[in-house]
Amino acid sequence: MWERIDEDLWAFSDSCIVYALRTPQGMLLFNAGTGAAADALDALAGDLPVHVLLTHYFRDHSAGAGRFKAGGARIYAPYWERAYYEDPEQHFRERQVWNSYDNRWDRYSPLTPIEVDEWMMDYATYEIAGLNVYVEPSPGVSSGGVSYIVQHGGQRRAFVGELIQAPGKIARLAPLQYNYNDCPGACAVYYSCAGMLAQDVDMLLPSLGQPIDTPRPALEALRQNLLTLDGVKPGIATQMTHLDCDGDDLIEFIPGRLYKSKYAVCATNFLISKSGKAMCLDYGYGQIKIFPEKYHFANRRALLHGVSGLKTRFDIDRIDACLVSHFHDDHVNGINLIRRLFGTRVLACENFADILENPMAYDRPCLWEEPIPVDQRLPVAEPVQWEEFTITCHPMSGHTRFAAILCIEFDDVRLCHTGDQVFFYSSKEGLVFVDDGSDREFVNQVYKNGVDMGCYTASLEVIKNFAPTWIATGHTDPYPVAPIAEQFYKVLEAGAAAFDDVHTTLMPLANDDVHFGAESQPAKLCPYHCHHAEAGGQLELWGWVLNPFNRAATAEVNLALPEGWAAASVTLELGAREQARFTTDLTVPAGTVCRRLPIGLELTVDDKNFGQVTEALVTIGCPHF
Repeated sequence: MWERIDEDLWAFSDSCIVYALRTPQGMLLFNAGTGAAADALDALAGDLPVHVLLTHYFRDHSAGAGRFKAGGARIYAPYWERAYYEDPEQHFRERQVWNSYDNRWDRYSPLTPIEVDEWMMDYATYEIAGLNVYVEPSPGVSSGGVSYIVQHGGQRRAFVGELIQAPGKIARLAPLQYNYNDCPGACAVYYSCAGMLAQDVDMLLPSLGQPIDTPRPALEALRQNLLTLDGVKPGIATQMTHLDCDGDDLIEFIPGRLYKSKYAVCATNFLISKSGKAMCLDYGYGQIKIFPEKYHFANRRALLHGVSGLKTRFDIDRIDACLVSHFHDDHVNGINLIRRLFGTRVLACENFADILENPMAYDRPCLWEEPIPVDQRLPVAEPVQWEEFTITCHPMSGHTRFAAILCIEFDDVRLCHTGDQVFFYSSKEGLVFVDDGSDREFVNQVYKNGVDMGCYTASLEVIKNFAPTWIATGHTDPYPVAPIAEQFYKVLEAGAAAFDDVHTTLMPLANDDVHFGAESQPAKLCPYHCHHAEAGGQLELWGWVLNPFNRAATAEVNLALPEGWAAASVTLELGAREQARFTTDLTVPAGTVCRRLPIGLELTVDDKNFGQVTEALVTIGCPHF
């Protein structure tokens, strides 16, 4: 039975509290419960269109959405939780169950697909039934959950899901234990309460509690009570209070010019132009301690950071440009967020722009699955101007082949951003150079990212030729070079030589040896995630092969396919050690439906068969997730 809260607001007690807010243009429902409320909705809604807004995916909140949908309602759900709604079968297929230390409540996700009409994006405002609905990120029991804030009846009301149950309380602690014997979800709730306090709402409407008309003391009490977890989880209170921000979340390095975000996982730096524009160098995760360790799209949500500091220090309310060092998720996952909110232009070196724009094509670690449009592809070794900053990109490999050293000149500063390539082991904690005689280069090579012999020597030459006065990296504070220059270059030289020596000592990489380089990768088949929405049909594949001989040779490429599938053999004439690209068409029988079905690439060079050296994953007739 619907119970009236005020003139246009009702509540229905089900597996969760379903709230109904009526406007002259429609009925907004917040969460769906079991769907029982649908049977009693006609008396409230009449002929008005119905809109159901889900705060998070838990079944006791979402399972009934299908009943509302069947009655003609539109369904809205948090963007970061799409995998749970769209393709539960695949979610449960992938979900680890044996020897699992993963305690997320994603097992409480929908059992059958829920057809969502619109994905609700963080920090966005939507007009629904004549009301403006603002989406406030509210990670907590679900790392992708949201709250909806509406202005109606002279009040700002927040439909907060499970963010809070009553003043000082949350309905259940168990979902806050994301991993094993921890409680990062409590940090998430602490953070989300701060976000809600900043919204200065007049009423909180919890999905597992009664309306709260004193939001500020209720939220402050919950934040205070969360700190008591330190009694059983020592150190967690410090993790929570670390998330507090006085509005200035930047650290200054060069006054008025170079700053670093306090709360970024990768080192997100900001350059401030004399005209008052801001450029970030990478823009990745913020507040990572509030998320699960499990790497899944729903658990790697982009949140704003550094923006409040720009506003506080410079009265800058936008990020005008983002200069990308490399493609890894911790450096890029927030770029689409700032593009959407501020129209931020994305600048990336031409040697790796494609992996940002077409991630489905690649099989590389740390690959962010959202395509990131690149507004300006920067040429190799040619200066480009942004405001008064001169930027020159130099491709590098080592940590990853899809990266560039960024050489930036302004005022009397020569700033070299080395991405994740240049770090150090030292007697002090961290990856910074301390110049106490203990420094050694941390050669951060990751083979599957793409590694080339001589790559660290090549990077060193770029850095020496540029002669930077400052170094910025992907995971440390920026630091001046002049005081440490002599020893700095000696350590890099030793590390570069050691990298090559180790590989030539341990691997057959001599001129006359048959080899595929330090990466040991003979070929690639693309797109690696080959997705075709329709059942059956023809798909275009491409890739590359590498000649392992120090002489000209003929390479033959054949695909290892299921019965009834077909693709033509490809023959390539290759020079010594040459890497060449090929294309081929894959024909799939009509009616074929499959998920991540592996197909192989078999490589023969002259009379040497190297076997099935790589693969691609084919999905046909199934949702993206």
